[in-house]
Amino acid sequence: MYQPVALFIGLRYMRGRASDRFGRFVSWLSAIGITLGVMALVTVLSVMNGFERELENNILGLMPQALITTPQGSLDPKTLPASSLDSLKGIKRIAPLTTGEVVLQSARSVAVGVMLGINPDEPDPLSSYLVNTRQQQLQPGSYQVILGEKLASQLGVKRGDQLRLMVTSASQLTPMGRIPSQRLFTVAGTFAANSEVDGYELLVNQQDASRLMRYPLGNITGWRLWLQQPLSVDTLSRQTLPPGTVWKDWRERKGELFQAVGMEKNMMGLLLSLIIAVAAFNIITSLGLLVMEKQGEVAILQTQGLTRGQIMAVFMVQGGSAGIIGSLLGALLGMLLASQLNALMPMLGLLIDGGALPVMIMPEQVAVIALISMLIALLSTLYPSWRAAAVPPAEALRYE
Repeated sequence: MYQPVALFIGLRYMRGRASDRFGRFVSWLSAIGITLGVMALVTVLSVMNGFERELENNILGLMPQALITTPQGSLDPKTLPASSLDSLKGIKRIAPLTTGEVVLQSARSVAVGVMLGINPDEPDPLSSYLVNTRQQQLQPGSYQVILGEKLASQLGVKRGDQLRLMVTSASQLTPMGRIPSQRLFTVAGTFAANSEVDGYELLVNQQDASRLMRYPLGNITGWRLWLQQPLSVDTLSRQTLPPGTVWKDWRERKGELFQAVGMEKNMMGLLLSLIIAVAAFNIITSLGLLVMEKQGEVAILQTQGLTRGQIMAVFMVQGGSAGIIGSLLGALLGMLLASQLNALMPMLGLLIDGGALPVMIMPEQVAVIALISMLIALLSTLYPSWRAAAVPPAEALRYE
């Protein structure tokens, strides 16, 4: 089968002569280095992707992801209906919400929480985690509350107990000074989402929450938005909103956490990319040694009609082959290792008590890593290849 001469010679140099074991070792060492680098990068980033997804599902999925409200803190849903937000992109669902930070006081303890005033007839992310209670119990005027299990344990309350909810931001002036808006609520039950929201979120009826917040009759805090991609909130928040409204989102409460996770993911990727960079330097070294060894052969090839471009292509084929083989093999091994990580970790004694690492393999991310690795390997061949083609044939053959 026909092969371009540069490709044919480059692949021959890649295999090496049987007697040149050291040359073949150095050549394949570059491919092994790239394989290990890509494999480590794919594995670690897959774990970080899984960790990020777990946080997104267990925290962002259970709290208001975005809220359209007014600078005054409340709006009239009749004046600004949900249909006025239909132009916003990336929105899965819209629902009315009354929310605010509250102080909870029981007979035994005091705690701080985030009140979510919901419509009991509309589904809520926490509905599937309710324990021995139903969301429909939160009827207007009943002043019942459903607490997270950790919050209920902290307050020492159970179903049927009463506790006082106070909103310091909705205080009223009395002869005794400013007194926060407060009301006794009855515990209707708890929810257990196995998330940190169990420690601070509580559900009440939307109308009861609006009265506690001292909103005008019929007002709510705003329209709660469920986003298709909660982590892309920075882009979504730049959309044009109806006049007189403002955008608030999860970054006010959890922005630092996800920023730290994103920074850790980027730093891990950068550090592991150095392995690929070191392997690229190995390609430069191995090609440099090969160029010195093959100067005579290169000169003969030039005298037989090979151009400088073809000579460069010979050595680029050899170095590029190591990069392509290493990148593809590393990507495959990385995906295999990531998919079997939770089966391997207990064998090594690194996971106990039935724990598991969250793993999320993103094929497009793996493809980008492999392509960038190939590109780095190819770029690292340019200088040695240029040096090989720049040697004058007469100078190279003088001592042959």
